[in-house]
Amino acid sequence: MKLELPQNAFQGNAPVSIELPDDWRVAVQRMPADGMPALTKEQVRERINRPYGTPKLAELAKQAHEVCIVFDDISRGTPTKVMAQCVLDELHAAGIRREQIRFICALGTHGANNRVDFANKLGEEIVHDYTVYNHNCYENTVRIGKTKRGFDVCINSEFMRCDLKIGLGAITPHTMNAFGGGGKLFFPGIASIETVRQNHQTAVEFFQRNGLNSSSMMGELSVCDMRLEIEEMTRMIGQTFVADCLYNSRLEPVGLYAGDPVEAYYAAIPAAKEVYAVPRLSDMDVVIVNVNAKATEATVASGLAALELKKSGGDVVIVDHTRLGQATHYLFGAFGHGVGGRMFGGMPTARAEVDRYICWMPYPDLGAAHWIGELEKQIYVDTWEEALRLLKERHGPGTCAAVITEGSICYLTQPD
Repeated sequence: MKLELPQNAFQGNAPVSIELPDDWRVAVQRMPADGMPALTKEQVRERINRPYGTPKLAELAKQAHEVCIVFDDISRGTPTKVMAQCVLDELHAAGIRREQIRFICALGTHGANNRVDFANKLGEEIVHDYTVYNHNCYENTVRIGKTKRGFDVCINSEFMRCDLKIGLGAITPHTMNAFGGGGKLFFPGIASIETVRQNHQTAVEFFQRNGLNSSSMMGELSVCDMRLEIEEMTRMIGQTFVADCLYNSRLEPVGLYAGDPVEAYYAAIPAAKEVYAVPRLSDMDVVIVNVNAKATEATVASGLAALELKKSGGDVVIVDHTRLGQATHYLFGAFGHGVGGRMFGGMPTARAEVDRYICWMPYPDLGAAHWIGELEKQIYVDTWEEALRLLKERHGPGTCAAVITEGSICYLTQPD
């Protein structure tokens, strides 16, 4: 069997091919989103102008003097460009001038993006004509309140001094939050390091208290502690307008919900549960998982793939060709042998069912290898032929294999 997999997001989008033995039993797992047509620019514009819980953007812009547009960083495959173009059209039609607008990249605790990254996300024309900044989680934040749990809520001060606040993001499955999107663009996106740490601690404690595997709970709204806290903090900002898209493995928008960050989020969830859902398999000898939309966060895909292996053990193959490496993460990341961010070492946990992580990653990022799983189980290869040779050493005719064609923005539906 031959398969083509989407790869090289923001780096030419060239797909890669894999070939599996004809005597293997192979199940190919695709998201419904990949069978849906991309929204046109006019459809994006129409959905932005049909907001949930807020006036239309043009009305909000009438009284605005300073505008801030927040967008997610290069670690997300969000097709931001078309949304940004439509939002700018609405703002300018309402009389907002170019010099009144600035963009802020919602890094959370990720490393800074550069101009090439900004252009990949927003388009060269926008980066040429508008001011674009990185968020700095260590500096220039302002306190806007205190949570019920008792910690200070601090957020980007440039964002807060603007009287029209806009977010451009996406709703995709998330290991700690069921689905990202909504207020999550702001928390952790443009929050202080300590606010981010506290909110992530809420999520970690939820999973520890309930004895849950975070990968298996993606898409499950009962995972709520982090999300409800994000909603609490988002309400402290005041009125904001978000546009959150749903997208496929080709990084095309297939749905869009706009307006109030909480109301639009929940309006989108039924569609999100459909377009990203992949029926969960079990008892696989091999699970091949492609990572493209969030290629710099392969940890999401490795945890997902492990769920489908036999309890007695099997191999996970990670396909990830990004030249960007894995995202710098100042909260969970490593910054030396055994040293890292404030929550370094908190994830992922050991997975007894994984015998080997065979990483077809021609541009390995060994300083971030802890994200994938136990280091002693990882094998890096530069070609598919090398990966297949390793698989054939242990897996012969009749091997049960699954291929998840996009493992960073799908979720596995719970077995009956």
